[in-house]
Amino acid sequence: MDPDKTPDYRPGQDPHDKERLRSDPEKLKRLIEKFSHPDHEEPKAPEPSPVPPAPEPAPKPVAKPAAPSPSSRIQPPLAPKSFVAPKTVKEPHGPWILRNAPKAVIALVVLLALFIGGKAIFGLFHKTAKVSLKDTMRQQAEAAKDAPVAVKGFKVGRFNYEDSLNVLGTIKGAMEVKLSFEIPGVVSSINYREGERYEEGALLISLKQDDILLRLKRAQAAFNKAESQAKVAENEVTENEKLLKMGAIPASTLEKKKLELDAAKYEAETQRLEMKANESMLEKSNLYAPSSGMLGGLNIQEGENISQSTLVGTHINTEYVYAEFGIVERDVQKISVGQKAKVFVDAYPDKSFDGVIENVAPQISGTSRTSTARVRIENPEGLLMPGMFARVRILLYSKKDALVVPTDAVQGGEGEKWLYVIKLNESERPAVKPEEVLPQGGLTGLAAMALKKKPAAATTLEEATAKTKEVGVVEKRPVTVGYTRTDYVQLDAGVTEGELVVLTGFERLEDGKKIRLVETQEAEL
Repeated sequence: MDPDKTPDYRPGQDPHDKERLRSDPEKLKRLIEKFSHPDHEEPKAPEPSPVPPAPEPAPKPVAKPAAPSPSSRIQPPLAPKSFVAPKTVKEPHGPWILRNAPKAVIALVVLLALFIGGKAIFGLFHKTAKVSLKDTMRQQAEAAKDAPVAVKGFKVGRFNYEDSLNVLGTIKGAMEVKLSFEIPGVVSSINYREGERYEEGALLISLKQDDILLRLKRAQAAFNKAESQAKVAENEVTENEKLLKMGAIPASTLEKKKLELDAAKYEAETQRLEMKANESMLEKSNLYAPSSGMLGGLNIQEGENISQSTLVGTHINTEYVYAEFGIVERDVQKISVGQKAKVFVDAYPDKSFDGVIENVAPQISGTSRTSTARVRIENPEGLLMPGMFARVRILLYSKKDALVVPTDAVQGGEGEKWLYVIKLNESERPAVKPEEVLPQGGLTGLAAMALKKKPAAATTLEEATAKTKEVGVVEKRPVTVGYTRTDYVQLDAGVTEGELVVLTGFERLEDGKKIRLVETQEAEL
C-alpha cells in the first residue's frame, strides 16, 4: 500500500485521527504494516448491551523519538479505539394497527364521532333549508294566486258579419260560336278584328258576290217575265170563260188557255225559286254577328279562297260573361247554385262585379281533385273580356248587426262554451282625458290612456300596465255560438253589446278571479 495515501477512518475512530496520522509518519507506517499483515483480522464490534459500557481511559501518548533509525521506522500499529454502539430497544413485529392498537382505536372513535356529528348537523341544516324553501314557495304561490291577472279585453259590438271563400279563376264568354261560311268563295272584306265589340246582326266578313249578283239578276228578270206571262194567260182564261158561256168559243179553246196559264205559273214559280236561291247565296256570302259580342279568333285573311267547312273565327257573346274556377274537395260543400259572389280583375282594381253561382260540376276531377264552378256576371258595358284573370269572392254567410267577438275569446269544447266577462271596479278607473294621451308603441284603449304627457311617460307595455289602475274580476258566463270564422265568432246569446270579455291569460282565470286590464280592443269588420 502506498504510504502517502491515508486510509479512511474506521467506525469508532475520531474524525480528527486522520489529521493526526498525517502529521505522525511513524505512527502511520506502523498502522500500514499492521493492516497489511496476512494474519490480521478486523476487530469485531462488541455485542450491544442494554447498558452502555464505562468509558475507557484515554491512551497515553507515545514519546516521539529524537532521531528514528531506519530499523525503528517499522513498528506495530496502535490498537484502534473500541467503539460501543448504543443499545437499541427491540420493537414488536407486525402491522402498525397491532403495534399501535390504543392509538388506532382512539383515531377511529374520533373519526366516527366526527362523521355522525357532521351528518346530524347537515341533516338538520338541510331539513331547515327545505322547510324554509317550502314556506317561501308556498308564500309565493299564495301571493301569485291572490295577485290580479294581467289580461287584454275586447269590447263586444254589433257589425255586418260576413264570411267568404276566395278562389282564382278566368273570365270566359257566355257563348262561343265557331264561325264559317255555308258556301265556298273568296274572302272579300273583314269588317272587325279580334277583340273588337259589335252588336247583334253586324256584318263581320263578306265573300266576293259578283257571280251571285249576276245570277240573281238573271233570275229576277226571268221571274218577272214568267210572272207577266202568267198574268196574261190568266186574263185570257177569264175572257175565254165568258166567251164559252156566251157560246162564242168551244170548250177546247178554254182548256188550251188554261194549260198555257199553268205553264206560265210554273215558269214564274221556277224563276222565283231561282231568284230566291240566288238571294240566299247572296245572304250566305255575308257573315253576320249572331249576338252582341266580339271576335275571339280570326283564322282567315282578305283574298283567301275558302270552302264551306273552313273555320274563319270565333264569336264570343259578352252581354254577360262567366268567371270559371276550380274548387277543392274540402270546400265543395260550402258553395251551391244561387250564392252571391264578387269578381275582381286587374284591369279595374277599384271596381268589383256582382255575380251569382250558376253551375257547380257534380264530379271531382281525378288528377286535380277539384270541381269546376262558374259565376254569371252581367256585362252590359263590355268591360270584362274573355281571358282576363279573375279573383272570385263567394259569400258564404252574411248577417247584419251581429254580436261578434274574437274566436280565441270563446272557451270550452263541443258541448258547453263560455267566456270570461270583465267586471271593472269603477272607483279605480284612471281619470285620464283622451286628449291627454300620449300615443306609444301601438298601445290602444285604456292602456294607452294611462300614458300622460309627462317627461317620464311610459314607453313600453310593461310600464303602461304597471301604471294602469283598471282592476276588477271576471265572470265565467256560458254563451250560445252562431256562425264561426277563423278570426271571429257570432254570439247568439250570453253577452250584450258594450261588455268587455277576456282575450288572454285563460290558464290563470276562474270565476271571480281578480284581473288587471292592460289593453282593450275592438273589432274592425
